[in-house]
Amino acid sequence: MIFNKFNIYLLYPNRPKNLSSNYSIRIDIFNKITLTYWASWHLSIPFQFLPVNRIATQLFIPITTQQFESSCSLSCGKHGRCMRYVNKNSSYFCQCDQGHSGRYCNIQHSCSCSSDSFCLTSSICLCSMKTFGRNCSLTRSVCQSLNNSCENNGLCIPVDDRINVNDFTCLCKENFYGKRCENQTEDRISIELNEDMIQQVSIIFIHYIKAFDHSEHQHITEIKKIKYGENTIQIHLKPQFHILFIELLKNDYYLIIKQETIQKLNQIQMKLLSNQQCVSIHELMNSTLKSYNYLHRIKYYPLLCRQYKELMCFYDETYMCICDLDRFSNCFIFNHSLTYDCQGHNYCENNGQCFQDDPKCPVEALCICSDCYYGLKCQFTTEGFALSLDYILSYHIKPNLSFSQQPMIIKISISITTIMFILGLINGIASILTFHMKKTRDVGCGYYLLVSSWISICLIIMLIIKFWQLLLSQMLILTSRSFINVNCILLDMIIKILIAFNDWLDTCVSIERAMNVSKGVRFNKNKSKQISKWVVLSILIVTILTHLHDPIHRQLIDDIDIDEKRIWCLVQYSSSSISTWNSFITFVHFLMPFLINLLSIIFIIISIARSRSNLQTRVPFIDHLRSQLKQQKSHLIASCVFILIALIRLILSFTSGCMKSPNNSWLFLIAYFISFLPSMMTFIVYILPSKVYKKEFNTVVNRTIQRFRTVS
Repeated sequence: MIFNKFNIYLLYPNRPKNLSSNYSIRIDIFNKITLTYWASWHLSIPFQFLPVNRIATQLFIPITTQQFESSCSLSCGKHGRCMRYVNKNSSYFCQCDQGHSGRYCNIQHSCSCSSDSFCLTSSICLCSMKTFGRNCSLTRSVCQSLNNSCENNGLCIPVDDRINVNDFTCLCKENFYGKRCENQTEDRISIELNEDMIQQVSIIFIHYIKAFDHSEHQHITEIKKIKYGENTIQIHLKPQFHILFIELLKNDYYLIIKQETIQKLNQIQMKLLSNQQCVSIHELMNSTLKSYNYLHRIKYYPLLCRQYKELMCFYDETYMCICDLDRFSNCFIFNHSLTYDCQGHNYCENNGQCFQDDPKCPVEALCICSDCYYGLKCQFTTEGFALSLDYILSYHIKPNLSFSQQPMIIKISISITTIMFILGLINGIASILTFHMKKTRDVGCGYYLLVSSWISICLIIMLIIKFWQLLLSQMLILTSRSFINVNCILLDMIIKILIAFNDWLDTCVSIERAMNVSKGVRFNKNKSKQISKWVVLSILIVTILTHLHDPIHRQLIDDIDIDEKRIWCLVQYSSSSISTWNSFITFVHFLMPFLINLLSIIFIIISIARSRSNLQTRVPFIDHLRSQLKQQKSHLIASCVFILIALIRLILSFTSGCMKSPNNSWLFLIAYFISFLPSMMTFIVYILPSKVYKKEFNTVVNRTIQRFRTVS
């Protein structure tokens, strides 16, 4: 926590001051690193008639930057934005762009500020951290990258002092302290929580109590968020304390440490047990004692620690009491009514719950997200994007941990993608070798299946690249921003295009087979081959065009949740119409190919059975139908399986709406992986059931074996 006190002397703009004017003070703050606007305060001057006024105020800087007020009635023109004062809910002003000023940002002025500074007015320049001076043209050497005065990756901030240009302040990383962050916090407590506790809460409050003999105890609160997938919290002990306890839910306290003298604790590991829980006084006293008035009842508190041998602490509406070694109760005033809900200033988005560590002067605020939302401020959603590997696995991947320390879902995913890659390559290579033979391409079906075989190999390669790029980038092993950004924009789109393209090629095979049955001897094989080439090109173009909206709306976003830095590859559509279009395209590419495929197979079976029934009138139609069902069984089963796969994906994408939390990732992960199955089953569905294709495959295999024997 950093407190700065400034004594600033301000002069009226006109001397003598205009007694008819209503003077006030506006304070603007900017982000020192990026020089972007943050917030503003408005202070009234109470006694305008006095020659001198002394105004004291406290500024509590909001965690997030102030946003544009759409309901504002001020007209700020093209070069300003209407903003609200932090300390006044109904007061607005125009925040002007660089190079403009005035009440409505309609005055343009020339600037003499340096290029790396912000021109607030014609006479005021906001300097970056490394520069100072009237025009920000002088350079500070104290916090240069080659001469960083802070140790252990602390952030060096030059002090804005014109006399001592070498003074600086270090903002230390967690676990470090000191003038230059040279000291490391060695006192640490690791607390293991049971599964029931983790299911109930996502954050805990850590209360440090420092006792004084003749004054009120000091109470400092720290807030901690439980990392997903972990059951242990690490508490780095910074303030000196006599008593440490944690609060899981409202008034659900557990005593962790009690010490009469402050000692060095080093590293402590413990498991949170039920006997550490602080019990409410109403659970300890009988009905007779409860009926007494408060002053009468409190006299019996010293007896409770002796009456209950396992009791470590208890509390009432005013006090918190600790049982000491002699089994006496030591009570001190503890405010149980304090709320840590950000006092109505919810910085969390999408109905997330906001919690802060101090109700008066908060240092840290955390968000607990509702279902389907995640991120530091709950600003990201899985709605409409549940079947994306980024949304499914990213929270499970632990940064700065080795592969062996990753969660089970990551290890199993590595195994699944490896197996799929091997099987996909075998399927693709075997299919390519088969449909590369001229006899398999005497009709258009052979061309469709040849292209599909190449697509299946490309698709499985894209999957393995996508998976490992996601894994390595979230583990912070792959750090190239440009490489990750290119993959973010292109990989998911390419995978979607290849899946849809392959599904439509399978549909083309079924349609052509249905046409072959329908036309019989009038079916033109040469024309079929010519048409297939144009159909393949047309389907590829249409599939690409229907997915072009995806990379346009993709972007990389950095998000630091607790102490875990994550890079999210997100799709954020700018309008509801684009989102509706995406849902429509997803539905068409998911279900329609397999539905057409099934209908074509049914048409083939019925048509052949009817044709043979007309030729062989002695055999009933139902027997011919059974015969065709038996012959076409493999294609029919494959079509039904593919439709089932498509339905599972559609149900998870549209019916469930979103992946509510990382806890139910398994179902979505399975649905994601099975979407690749149709492209991996070309050999099983088309080659093995066909005598012609199977014969050509055996021929290729025998030729290959003979070549190897000849070479050896």
